[in-house]
Amino acid sequence: MVDEMTDKPNVIWLTLDSVRQDHTTMGGYDRETTPRIQNIANKSDGVSFSSCFSHARASATSVPSILSGTYPSRHGTYYQESSAFPDDLPLAAELFHDVGYNTVGISNNGYAGSLTGVDRGFDEFVLLGSSPAEILRSAGLRNVLKFARNIRSHSVGFSTDTHAHSGAYLTTELAKERVQQAEEPLFMYVHYNEPHRAYYPPLPYLDRFTEDLPMSGSEAAEIAMDVHHNLIEIAANGCNLSEEELAALKAMYDAEIAYTDDRVGMLYDCVQEELGDTIVVITADHGELFGEDDMLAHKYSMHNGVLHVPMVVQGLSDLSDEGVIQHSDVLSTLLSAAGAETETVQGVDLREERREYAISQSPQDSLKPLLEHNSEYNTSRFPTEPYSLIQDGRFKYVQRPDEPQLYRLPNEIENVIDDHPEVAERLDAQLTEWLETEGQPVGHREDIDIDEATRKRLADMGYLDHEM
Repeated sequence: MVDEMTDKPNVIWLTLDSVRQDHTTMGGYDRETTPRIQNIANKSDGVSFSSCFSHARASATSVPSILSGTYPSRHGTYYQESSAFPDDLPLAAELFHDVGYNTVGISNNGYAGSLTGVDRGFDEFVLLGSSPAEILRSAGLRNVLKFARNIRSHSVGFSTDTHAHSGAYLTTELAKERVQQAEEPLFMYVHYNEPHRAYYPPLPYLDRFTEDLPMSGSEAAEIAMDVHHNLIEIAANGCNLSEEELAALKAMYDAEIAYTDDRVGMLYDCVQEELGDTIVVITADHGELFGEDDMLAHKYSMHNGVLHVPMVVQGLSDLSDEGVIQHSDVLSTLLSAAGAETETVQGVDLREERREYAISQSPQDSLKPLLEHNSEYNTSRFPTEPYSLIQDGRFKYVQRPDEPQLYRLPNEIENVIDDHPEVAERLDAQLTEWLETEGQPVGHREDIDIDEATRKRLADMGYLDHEM
């Protein structure tokens, strides 16, 4: 398995969907949701970055940014239209492949795959799928039978409700197989769809965090499922969940994180046993909302609950937790360590420098679904056209087309732009200059044609309850 390319480190990038930093052990959460990931960060060559911010608030735009190291306005994927990743802008798998890497991608989210075009450049790319036929075809009979035998330990038992089942077990088994069969050097990207809603953890995890709830784990999971199915209606009417309902929702979300943490730990152990020199990255494509801005999941709002994500890197020296960082910085650092080209990547090498600010971008959106449930919904709450924000760790400036906003972090309720006009002016100038240079689009874009099977899968995940 070892050859002349072994001076190059293997690179394993794990993305967990919808994990916010302040619900992780690394983020100081009062529930131990990610002990295994914390143990990885605690290693002598490990680091947990406390201020990593996603480039976007949803997978359709954030994953293309992760896998290219570019911003939404540059790659354009689901930013203004339903367009695929441009052919003439390179992706991580291609850049690693160019310097001799074997490249493998495994995903349980359509936006981290062919739907956006980010599977390009992988020697092998597996999208797990959602229907029994898709899962059997992608995971193989042996893995499906193993999952069936363990379905009460790693999912909800023999339920016909596909929303309740977890894909983390099969995602991990597929990744372990590829690690065991790998020719080095290996670049592998794994996208776990957990803990993306609906929040319904496997049976052994149902009561993991319900000790303070006046209900069982099963009852809490049913509340979470009801919220999943009625999320837009709930949001349209002010997100007026009771304290008990919100607590149940968070308990199920946290339990999903804890289960996924266990699977990540299992995969990490396999990597340590099977591979040589390896860099492991563990992060999230975006966070999740629990009432901030009167919103749930990762809809509409650009609150830091949906932008501030975990980032752990292990196996690479000369890294330290200083200042704000973004996914593009980590990718730039990995490519540099591998001797690969970084010219198109909009990040810095974290072994040598730090960025002054982080930029996140909200794509074109539609408030029509909210208005269908509440014709009096305040449409000034969220812009429908793309907009950008900039933050430096102290202040967050939102360059909205209607009314700019400035927040003194961590407070994201009070607009303090009148109290700090010089800060707003500085951040606005920096963001404007960036938008006119680095923020400009690159490459030719083609519209995405979503077939009926894919549309159903996205609807099941809650993506198509708003226009795209």
